[in-house]
Amino acid sequence: MRWQEQQDQIEAEVYDVIDELSDLLSIPISYYPEVWWMGKTVDSDMVFLPEYLREELEIRNSQGRSYYIIDKRIVIIAEKIKDDILEEASHSFHFMASGISNRSRGTIECLYLDSLVEMFGFLGARLVELDSKNPYEAFPDIFRLLHGSQKNISCLLLEESDDNYDLYDFFVYQQGYGLADRIYFEYLSGNVSLSRLRRMFLNKFSTPNSAKSYFTRLKNEFWP
Repeated sequence: MRWQEQQDQIEAEVYDVIDELSDLLSIPISYYPEVWWMGKTVDSDMVFLPEYLREELEIRNSQGRSYYIIDKRIVIIAEKIKDDILEEASHSFHFMASGISNRSRGTIECLYLDSLVEMFGFLGARLVELDSKNPYEAFPDIFRLLHGSQKNISCLLLEESDDNYDLYDFFVYQQGYGLADRIYFEYLSGNVSLSRLRRMFLNKFSTPNSAKSYFTRLKNEFWP
């Protein structure tokens, strides 16, 4: 399949995910994000990004990492992987629906907000696709481990990973995906309503320490 055909197909798939979430959660979306399928051979100049974003894109693209550029409203799909399309489309839907921002937040608040952002990204993917897999499911809940145990796990993960491993990223994804899984299962069981999910996706976390407080409440409610 030629590049343009791949591009058109992936763009349509991203928009389908956004439409499904919009319909399911009764949250209207007034516009679609820009979508680019890069592959590992596509010139990043095609995306017309500022230099600092282009450098980041080239790094992520070389690693096969898809992502959503928040301030530019651009979905980047590095490889044609279904889970990437689902999650990045879900990220774009969440940011468009909530208007959430990490500006003017301290480091700790950003940590919890980033964890929540990953939770919403994976939760949205789960709501659209039942079989989405949590790659962190087998890892223990590092949030509740003693400092020494956290350090041991960090060293073990570093040994098994490449030089790009980062404990901050691991925490954000492991916590976010874990919470998304548990909330999704409670939704399937009828214990979490669509109206509650809708309120969650619309939350801006705009008051001081609101992301940390909300994250903690979700941990206590959903994570054993």
